[in-house]
Amino acid sequence: MNAVQKEQEKQTEGGKNSLWGNRQFLLLLSGSSVSNLTFYIFTLALPIIIYDLTQSTLAMGTMRGIEFLPNLLLAIFIGVLVDRFNRKYVLLSSAAMQAISILIIIAILVSSELQLWHLYLLGFILYTAGYTFGNAYHTVLPLIVEKNQLTSANAIISFIRTTVSLVGPAIAGFMLVVMNYIYGLTITLLGLFVLLFFTSLLRIPNGNERYEVITQNSMLGDIKEGWRSLVENRELWNLTMMVLLSNIASASTLAVLIFYALDVMNVIEMELGFILSSSAVGGLLAALIAKKVTRWIKRGMLFILALGLESIGYVILFLSMDWYWLASGMFFNGLTGGIINIHYFTLRQETTPNHLLGRVAGTSSMIMKLAVPFAFIGVGGLAEIIPVHYVFLGSAIMTGLIIVYLLRTPVVKMS
Repeated sequence: MNAVQKEQEKQTEGGKNSLWGNRQFLLLLSGSSVSNLTFYIFTLALPIIIYDLTQSTLAMGTMRGIEFLPNLLLAIFIGVLVDRFNRKYVLLSSAAMQAISILIIIAILVSSELQLWHLYLLGFILYTAGYTFGNAYHTVLPLIVEKNQLTSANAIISFIRTTVSLVGPAIAGFMLVVMNYIYGLTITLLGLFVLLFFTSLLRIPNGNERYEVITQNSMLGDIKEGWRSLVENRELWNLTMMVLLSNIASASTLAVLIFYALDVMNVIEMELGFILSSSAVGGLLAALIAKKVTRWIKRGMLFILALGLESIGYVILFLSMDWYWLASGMFFNGLTGGIINIHYFTLRQETTPNHLLGRVAGTSSMIMKLAVPFAFIGVGGLAEIIPVHYVFLGSAIMTGLIIVYLLRTPVVKMS
């Protein structure tokens, strides 16, 4: 029995089975939280640096597109690598690669030799390493917490990430006002060093050894094995399709929301801030109640209920007559999205053998986000020829159709 398992058994004895007493979980959570908070400085500084360098909205938009590329193009291959290698080494390597990328950007800024292609290349490496860390993080969680704690663990992670997303941009903005880019990015680099330090202290069982995987397939064979695992898990496969379609509806709404608020509703900047923040508030509430609601509602019906509330949120946006209607609709969007994500991630961790979890997570993640960029582009063009608020109605109808689809699958009977 390894040291981590012994530690978990000690926590279980005498009713002390608590996530807040799980050292491994706290190390992983604390390191990633500090890094996520300081990374907002980079996130805010990057488009400003590109604007100062080029004065081009196209260059800024291209950088935004590069952020999506690792998920769309490399997710499956990253999943294979996560499953093939020791998860702790994957975490450390990907965090180190992020730190090296930030360090190189700082060095080029200091030398005053920065060019746009530097940011594109280093940004792609940075976002690829970030996605790799996230995939490994997802696969490590079932190895360091008990199965019956996964929902609570994912809810805690979601709560802290949403909180960071609320305060992070404000802190980053203040930092960039009082210091230049170089000092700001140095803080981001320090956050990554904290992540590296906390990760180095982790003791993680190797998922590959735990499940005694002794055959080594080719890369293509590993990809096929992960694909089969996802497709043969009918509940997870149907829910992956659900999230894909739900993401299309959500992306369609987000593609026109700010334009609608500013151009049609004539909201002021402060009101727009409330509208966008209300989604995060909904996400916080979702993290607080995600575990508790399963005492009264089975997981399958919970997904359907969440989609129903999401559809109501889109209807509120469609019928909106003032900014607080928009805020209410986005609150429902954040609430239901949070609940769906927490329970989807938990189900994927619970039902997938850990030696396959990296590949299944990579494959499902790619599928779920594949259509989102096309939704942004397509709906942006559609809104040029129809009244913008009909996009919200379309999202509501699509969400209703997803409910009809789920009612015809085994998901509805899920406990």
